[in-house]
Amino acid sequence: MIVHDRDGAIEVEAPAKLNLFLEILGKRPDGYHELETVMVAVDLRDTLRLVDDPSGQVSLECDDPTLPTDEDNLVVRAALRLKDRAGTMRGVRIELKKRIPSQAGLAGGSSDAAATLVGLDRLWGLGLGIEALDELASGLGSDVNFFLHGPAAVCRGRGERVEPINLKAPLHFVLVCPPVGVSTADVYRALVPPPRPRPMGGIVEALAGGKPAELAELLFNRLQPIAESIRPELARVNKALADLGPLLDGHLMSGSGSAFFGLCRDKDAAREAANRLQLPGLGQVRAVTCDP
Repeated sequence: MIVHDRDGAIEVEAPAKLNLFLEILGKRPDGYHELETVMVAVDLRDTLRLVDDPSGQVSLECDDPTLPTDEDNLVVRAALRLKDRAGTMRGVRIELKKRIPSQAGLAGGSSDAAATLVGLDRLWGLGLGIEALDELASGLGSDVNFFLHGPAAVCRGRGERVEPINLKAPLHFVLVCPPVGVSTADVYRALVPPPRPRPMGGIVEALAGGKPAELAELLFNRLQPIAESIRPELARVNKALADLGPLLDGHLMSGSGSAFFGLCRDKDAAREAANRLQLPGLGQVRAVTCDP
C-alpha cells in the first residue's frame, strides 16, 4: 500500500489482489467458510484522498455512482470504526477514485477499507500499531487484513489470519475483467465444501522463490467452477486465456470472480498477452505486476 502526504491531505493507493490458490476447508459455526488462500497485491489501484474535517463528520465522495457513500460502504465503516476506537472527535472527508472493478474477485472494497485505516492513522496522528489495525480490519471483511501485510501472503480462517511471504522477484500477470460481475454471496451459497480439501503443497516455496513455471502448476481456485456455472459467459474468458498457449505459464479466476489472470514469465510477455486479448466484449484487459 502506497501512502503520500500531499498539501495537508493523505493519499493512499489501494491495490487489487489475486488469489493464486483458494481452497475451502469447511463451513464455520459463525456462518462463514474456513479457507486457505495465497494472495498477491498487484498494481491496479484505487486512490483515496483523506482531508481532516473539523466538524467531526465522516463523509465519502466516489467517482463511481453505483457505489454507496454511506455506512453500506466499507470505507465509511472503517473510518467510523477507527474514530470510535481512537476516541477522537476529528472527522474526515474522503474522495475515492475507483479503478478496481466491483464483483470481480479483486477485493477492491476490502483494499479501500484497509487504505482508510492506514490513511486515517497517519492523518489523525494516532500512531496505532499493526496489531490494533489488524483487530479493526478483522471486523470489517475477510480480505481487509491481507492489505495491511501484502504484497504476498497466506491467509487462513475467514482470511483474517495472515502470514506474509517474502518475495524475491516481481510477478507479472495479464488481467481480464469481464463486463459482467459475480455475486460472492451467490457463489458461496452454491458451494459444497470438498470432503478432502486440496493441500497448498509447494506453492509458497514456488512463489517465494520467484519461479513462475513451478507456481503455474499449482494454481487452483475451488470457486471457479461455481462462478462459471452462475455466469456461463466466463467460459469465453477462460478459453481466450487458454488460447494464448505458451505465452502464459498458467491462468486462473481470482476469488469468487469474475476477473481472470494469466501468469507470465516476464513483463514483455504480460504486455504481449494484453495486446492479444484486446477482443470485442472480453472486458478490460491490462498487464499488472506484483512487486516485492
